[in-house]
Amino acid sequence: MQLKNKVRKASRACRNAKLLTDHGYTARAQPSWELLSILVNGEYKLYVLNQHTPLRHNPFLSHWVETIQRLAKKASQSGRLANAHLRNVDSLTTDEINTVRAELLKSLLQYRNPSQFAGLSPRQMYKNFVELQQTVLFDIRPYIQMLEEEGIYERTPSPDQDQAGSQFESVETVQNTPPRRAKLSDFQQWKQEVMARLESEPGVAIQELTHMPIGLSSLDFLTTLLQDKILERFSIDVAPVISDYIQHALRLTEQMGQPPETASDGSFDRFLSTGTNGNLDENVDHGREAQTRAVKLLLLFIRNLIRKAFLPPEALYFEIQEICVRYVWIKEVRDFRIFIEEGISGEQATAQPV
Repeated sequence: MQLKNKVRKASRACRNAKLLTDHGYTARAQPSWELLSILVNGEYKLYVLNQHTPLRHNPFLSHWVETIQRLAKKASQSGRLANAHLRNVDSLTTDEINTVRAELLKSLLQYRNPSQFAGLSPRQMYKNFVELQQTVLFDIRPYIQMLEEEGIYERTPSPDQDQAGSQFESVETVQNTPPRRAKLSDFQQWKQEVMARLESEPGVAIQELTHMPIGLSSLDFLTTLLQDKILERFSIDVAPVISDYIQHALRLTEQMGQPPETASDGSFDRFLSTGTNGNLDENVDHGREAQTRAVKLLLLFIRNLIRKAFLPPEALYFEIQEICVRYVWIKEVRDFRIFIEEGISGEQATAQPV
């Protein structure tokens, strides 16, 4: 019975993918809010259907890659989007529909966290992606490589294999070419953008900060913001930001304890209210080992907050209690509980001001 249900779901999803393509063609001739809603609704549901499947094994990866490539080509051919303020606010253009659809897909593939769109209406997505131009830094090559490695696409020649053109390259030209400046990584670029948004759009920036993945780079970034008093500089209360991030991290950690095939509630019914553009949520690993790694990182982060007096333990009371009760089977959690119950006064007494 389970196999029949999976086959039925897959068959229905394939039909939905074809319908999305058909609606995409319709959007060229008759762009409308209804069509925008159908397209983003459909792409969202296709992603949620297989969100726990490794991306390289996702049956719709090729559909998303080809859709992003096709829409990017159309955008380059049509030029800049028309200014919505210069025309009827209720009207839509094909280019704008394509932009919203493409940015949704880029965010889903890159951040792998559909919940960031669960509270967003199509009109709010239009405002974020078209009016505010909150676009995603996206490199499609890793996803094409996945398809090549899985045998869905033919492999493209590597630079070592493609030597025909390089033999005719002038050595003098290469020598006279000035060195290129080092490119920032996606995460470094994102950090710079968030720092700018803390001043211009603090609500959006805080949403992104509190939805970062559990990783050393994320925790280091938060620590830097606290140590340099960046949040205080923009009159942002530190405690709610850190508390919300830890709550988000605990939800991710809880997901790690569930089997990958267990689908979460992917209902699109909540896709009706406002929300934010995107975040850096990563694909969630599963199993006890993954949970243990995540909890250990969170414990190190919280210890650091307390030792450096960035936050008092009372500000994270509920988060600490949840960790100590839910993950008591981890030795480091039991040690941390002793640290909280017995060692805080000594730690705080010797803590140096930062």
